[in-house]
Amino acid sequence: MKTWVALLLLSLVSQSASAGYVAASLADNGSRLVITTDDGSPFSAPTFSEQVGFEQPRISPDGQSVGWLALYPNCCTSYPIPLKLVVLDRSRRLHTFEGIKLAVFKWCFLPQSTSVAYMQTVVHGSNFEHFEARSISSGKLLAEYEYPNEEPENAAARKRAPSWVRCVEK
Repeated sequence: MKTWVALLLLSLVSQSASAGYVAASLADNGSRLVITTDDGSPFSAPTFSEQVGFEQPRISPDGQSVGWLALYPNCCTSYPIPLKLVVLDRSRRLHTFEGIKLAVFKWCFLPQSTSVAYMQTVVHGSNFEHFEARSISSGKLLAEYEYPNEEPENAAARKRAPSWVRCVEK
């Protein structure tokens, strides 16, 4: 009997450890994000205080994480802006990334699925772009890169951008 219970518990643990995500889709005009696990179970992504929507949902290459941009009202635009990149891991722990506290307009999971990269900039009127690569689990800054506002420095920085920055730009 003890062996059977131990095998059952081991089976349940291994099933939950391998659970992943297969879909993330916007609903209700982007005010809700529906995430689907690999067993077909859908659930709504959590929201933060004052958050009004979601953008750019993505599943990591290994299916173990799902991420999105969290939208917030902005005093100076007629539309909400993305201020946080949020990643939900397979244990349903939330990891948030705000970088230098500017809007997060583009992002990607890096190929190993253990880190993300994102681009931040002001809402209007600048060529400046700030990029960060961060570990999902620890939030540790792995790399950063910038495109300055002024030309021709901006064009030169774009030409020599590292590959992880190009991931964000896709």
